[in-house]
Amino acid sequence: MTYTKTILTILASIVLGGGVLAQVSVDEFHSSASASAGATAYPDRSFHSDIAFYETVLAEGPISDPRPPFLLANSYIVTSQQEIGIAFFEEVLQRHGTAMSGENRSTYLAALSLLRATYAEEVPLFSRIFWVNDTFELLVEAGEISNDQNPLVHWAAGIIYTQVPGFFGKQDDALRELTWLVERPETEPLPGFYREVYRHLAILHQRSGERDLADHYMTQSGYGAGAPDTLYMGWFATSAADGLRFSPTPWIEEIEQGRIFAVRGFGFSDLHFIVSEDGSELISIDAGTQPDSFAAALDFLRSAQPNLPPLGLVLITHAHWDHIGGHSTIRETAPNALFYGRENFSGTLRRVLRGHSYTQFRSAAFHPQWVNDYAPDVVIDTPTDLVIGDTQITLIPTIGGETEDAMLIHLPEHGIVLTGDVLMPFYGEPWVNEGHIEEAVQTMDTILALEPKLILHGHFGITAMYPDAPVLAGYRDAYVWLIAEARRYLLNGYAVEEIIRMNLIPPGLAAHEEIFLSYLAPRDHIIRRLGDSITGIWREDSTGREPRDLDTITAQERGRMLGLYFDLSAREVERGLRRMMDNGDLELALETAIAAEGRYSDNSDLTLLRREIADRLRSQVQFFDPFKFTVYTEIAGREHPGMPARLEE
Repeated sequence: MTYTKTILTILASIVLGGGVLAQVSVDEFHSSASASAGATAYPDRSFHSDIAFYETVLAEGPISDPRPPFLLANSYIVTSQQEIGIAFFEEVLQRHGTAMSGENRSTYLAALSLLRATYAEEVPLFSRIFWVNDTFELLVEAGEISNDQNPLVHWAAGIIYTQVPGFFGKQDDALRELTWLVERPETEPLPGFYREVYRHLAILHQRSGERDLADHYMTQSGYGAGAPDTLYMGWFATSAADGLRFSPTPWIEEIEQGRIFAVRGFGFSDLHFIVSEDGSELISIDAGTQPDSFAAALDFLRSAQPNLPPLGLVLITHAHWDHIGGHSTIRETAPNALFYGRENFSGTLRRVLRGHSYTQFRSAAFHPQWVNDYAPDVVIDTPTDLVIGDTQITLIPTIGGETEDAMLIHLPEHGIVLTGDVLMPFYGEPWVNEGHIEEAVQTMDTILALEPKLILHGHFGITAMYPDAPVLAGYRDAYVWLIAEARRYLLNGYAVEEIIRMNLIPPGLAAHEEIFLSYLAPRDHIIRRLGDSITGIWREDSTGREPRDLDTITAQERGRMLGLYFDLSAREVERGLRRMMDNGDLELALETAIAAEGRYSDNSDLTLLRREIADRLRSQVQFFDPFKFTVYTEIAGREHPGMPARLEE
């Protein structure tokens, strides 16, 4: 059975009470411009690419990776599709529950409990107490079958128990569950996931009058007085002062004891430092995001490793702003350090200097001087072997997925390749015409030929998705398949949006759950990059009725449409926006809200709605898309500050 048929069958059976709806063939599914997973069962359902993917792969069978079910639950919550999500998780548990391990099943039960808890207000009042108590029983079951060792169960239970009304008597249980997590920081699945733990502990201590503890935990969450209205479990942080960061808190990962370190949480990119074999020299991979952030990162590392040698060599993986922004600090503090980089860096550097509207992207303090006078001391245009303090290093020039000036750094004696951003899921900064889709395959093949035990990337999220050769090999095959499929449709006049809605999933992916997220994260971006390379400045679609870029319609015209032609009052537009939000049509709602806000400029309620919609959208992209996260954060009129380095509890 194909993925598409599986998901349509399951969703149809959910709606029809177990009856199987007439099947839709793959060709019929792909030929429809509006096709999406579950479209037959839910004709008015809003489309979300991530939900379509998760439903498809999770319907195929149980997976051990806890991330997809929790990411799917979050997407259901943000898009107000809990009712669909509850039915879906119940059906999957019924079909596949006996094949799951205790910990695996407990994760699914925890995700289901979150959906039930956030849907409780929609349950009729006379049934609501029973609904909530049944949710508690699911959490108890999840705890028992995982021997109370699954942090996701403690996380879900603590947050749910904190939020239920006091007459349920769950406050002590909430405190116990959340404290279990705080006392075990090593159980945090990814940086930033315990933001909500700290925030909800702050709520509990505030209720009990323990103001000092409440303030302490709210500070630990990073929120202060600006706590958001939706759940945030992701790793991004963004503010005008610091710009965009891939890790919300400073931390060091010791890749090899005393030799290789990853320093994260200082700017958008990671920094890697290598101590030479003879201990005489410190080697930096890239130069950081900002002058101050590089200096802070190196100080942070030296505070943990006080006997580090002086910095003598800097190897630049590519000349994006977040990898060269601290070069001036290095020049000032380590004037004898040599920079190695590609000979063709200037094209990347020119694109870096494009200005931006979003102050939380590079930070409000960003100045072109941070990057525009960068140049390597030694240029690399052919594979080059170095021996630095008895450490063997091979520099391999390549055309990366992002830029033409990529340089791989191979440490053969350690079995490690440092790749910079050759596998950044956006294949270039999304605001510039960048990225090399075909060449990325060659770069992957080059990396695989080195047979690395470990692959370190320029951002923690990429390292988490493509950590080693087996995962990269599986992704490489899926990537090649996606390119061929997307190109086939593009060459036949399909629009990018139509192809994204097809939920393209390569055959055999069900047997490779280790690449689910590494495939999903870049999928839509790859399709868009291919579209840019194949289509012109006008873009058709398969029907010929929805072309793109022929007109100059803006929010001003859409606002006039609402008020002048549809004769809608501001109150009527507000009601329409609420209905869009309730149905999960968040992107449509945001576009409409911005148009309405300009038309009805004296209506503050529309401004509040615009911010609420943008807040939901950034919650939906909080794991995979730092660029969208920054944009939606600014549209929401908010910041998402980082967290302090973890304090001893």
